[in-house]
Amino acid sequence: MKVGINNPIYVLLLIMHVGAGLIGYGANAMAGWTARDVASQGPTDSVRRFFDGKVSLAQWCVVLVPVFGISLLLIRDASDISKLWFWAAVTIWVITLGLLTGKGWPAQRRLGSLLDAVERSDIEIRGSGVAVLRTQQIVVTLYLIAFFLMLFKP
Repeated sequence: MKVGINNPIYVLLLIMHVGAGLIGYGANAMAGWTARDVASQGPTDSVRRFFDGKVSLAQWCVVLVPVFGISLLLIRDASDISKLWFWAAVTIWVITLGLLTGKGWPAQRRLGSLLDAVERSDIEIRGSGVAVLRTQQIVVTLYLIAFFLMLFKP
């Protein structure tokens, strides 16, 4: 089924695709910014509230990005699948999800458990904060590149 860009279904899917990316990657960026505070200032009450040992539902929204993206391909223009920008963006998404699930989110969970621990080392906490920060910096940079590729389709 091929629909036009003014079709309400297409517009809704596009909003959901972009929204999932903004929410998911934005929430992960927020985790990085908050981890920066841990790395530079050490544990504070607001940091303890933020890093509760879980990955937020908003952070998990990154998983929905390709779901809505594939839906857009199916209803609009599947020929994009043969374009270099498409494969570059998909590759970037796979890398970011790998970084998040393999490094960023485990470090975030570890940071939460360190902040809750009775006996803890500020050096360990700061180190864990740096791990979260560095991973999220890479993830957000890659997201901006993918967003550029999808927006401008070079």
